Amino acid sequence: ALSHDLAAQRVMRAQVGGQDLAIWRSASLSIQAWGNRCPHRGMRLSHGFVRGDSLACAYHGWHYNCQAVCHYMPAHPELEPPATIKPVVFSAVEAQGILWVSVNAEAIPVSLPEGLTGLRSISLDCSLNNAVATFIENPPNDISSVELTASELSAEPKVAVFKDKDNSASVVILFNHSGVNAVTAHVLASANWSIDGKILLSRWCESMRRAAEIRLAADE
Repeated sequence: ALSHDLAAQRVMRAQVGGQDLAIWRSASLSIQAWGNRCPHRGMRLSHGFVRGDSLACAYHGWHYNCQAVCHYMPAHPELEPPATIKPVVFSAVEAQGILWVSVNAEAIPVSLPEGLTGLRSISLDCSLNNAVATFIENPPNDISSVELTASELSAEPKVAVFKDKDNSASVVILFNHSGVNAVTAHVLASANWSIDGKILLSRWCESMRRAAEIRLAADE
């Protein structure tokens, strides 16, 4: 996810590789990525609320701190919860305006070019290969002041970069494979894009989404 999409004391739902997640930011700005089920009754933790440095389930209000330890049960405030009551915890790191989560190992951020800011995230109902190919094959040259060339910055996770003639990154897109025929593209743009240019760039993203989904339908 883009960092600016998750403010302090907020929780959001996300999917990575088919794993349903609750991502939340504490009052002290710590980032947590947990399996999206409360260990008590299975309620989605993404429906919960953040109070200080704890995430509380919306069902029975059980509070879990940043160490994923349940420390408060409203129905039994005098009871010390068992240490075994913990949500499933995944590795999460914040770097260069991006929230990186891994469900298989330690989250290791890809080193991105400097000077980029998050523009938007967009969901595509298509395969990862279709999403990547559609964006790379159709650079936003008709809305850019210079010709852009596309290349792959990283293969795992998939990251595409569009550079200008000075070899400076202009647009970077991170592709999150969130499920079967489900991809989220996180778009970052360099500072030389004007407000009007960013609006056009956002519309280009929408056109790429439609093209990728049509491409999948044609393949089927």
